[in-house]
Amino acid sequence: MVFLRRTDPLFQAAEGSRTRLRGARALGAALLVAGFGLTACAPDESGGDAEQRAADEALLRTAVITSAFEPSAPARGLTFLPTAQSPWTGLVATSLQDGGFDIFSVEGQLLISAAGPQLASVTGAADFPLRGEVFPLLFGVDEAGALRGFAVIRQADDVVELPLEGEARLEDAAAVCLFETGIGYVDMAVLGRGPEAVVLRVRDTGGEGLTLTEEARIALPFSARSCAAADGDLIISAPSAGLARVDMDGETRAYTADITVDDIGYTELLGRPAVLAASASTGRLEVYDARTLELIADIATEAGLNAPAIEDPAALAVTSQSFGGMAFSSGLVAIYDRADSRVKIVAREVVSRSVVAADS
Repeated sequence: MVFLRRTDPLFQAAEGSRTRLRGARALGAALLVAGFGLTACAPDESGGDAEQRAADEALLRTAVITSAFEPSAPARGLTFLPTAQSPWTGLVATSLQDGGFDIFSVEGQLLISAAGPQLASVTGAADFPLRGEVFPLLFGVDEAGALRGFAVIRQADDVVELPLEGEARLEDAAAVCLFETGIGYVDMAVLGRGPEAVVLRVRDTGGEGLTLTEEARIALPFSARSCAAADGDLIISAPSAGLARVDMDGETRAYTADITVDDIGYTELLGRPAVLAASASTGRLEVYDARTLELIADIATEAGLNAPAIEDPAALAVTSQSFGGMAFSSGLVAIYDRADSRVKIVAREVVSRSVVAADS
């Protein structure tokens, strides 16, 4: 398909930290599965170590993969594009490692395969008003650190680049996430390669492209590589720096070090604000209380029908919006598994039940 840019007619018309002992936890889990006791094969351990391992193992839960599908090339970014009026027509969009997009139905049918730049990060804004019509938009950060915008044209099975205008932007960006939506605008949080972020408002003001204005500039406690909005705050993470919650004044409200996560998302699970994190170091989906960043559940996946368990999670997306049907009516979690290059879907309700089990 042709990848269009400025020539598209669309614009010619009208808070507590804790220590994680991952080695001990992994060993304990393996021996537990095998049916062996630690006391028979290991030297005595301090009471603190044993208590920590027991606490970690108490948080282990399982969730069955609902479905899985494979993009045409390895994926780097993943986002949902729900449709409120007809939930079953919502989309799952992937940005590909070699550039371009594969966009699927929730059942895994490839609907759109379009050319495009290589994007290190991607997020979506569903149902954006644009020139009298409504389109799902994609935003991403390219290899040069520039923010890029795109419209998904379902009628043409294509993805069209949208020019971004205005002085407001963050040079040398690293990642982007959806921060807020409002009438006629969306706000994007753009992470810099250094310890800063900027919130940009995106609007259609009738010009050649979309207009960007700066809403906030935030000092971060570390250089982040993924983010998620959380009730007016920003959750940030980096593989070597941990997980933090920062307000718009740059104050760190919660911080958890000594963890490694690859991507994060924010949601509410039965009324409890939660951060979901894909962890390649454990191969699990980790669930943190979004207020304190305390680990509340550690979910290992199990294979479903034609849907293998997750082994090497990378990109993650979560939505609370319905995608139709009983399984997807309360939202979805999608994780890209580098082990077999598949996108794997878990019903958000399944994750919610896992958290309730961990609390009981």
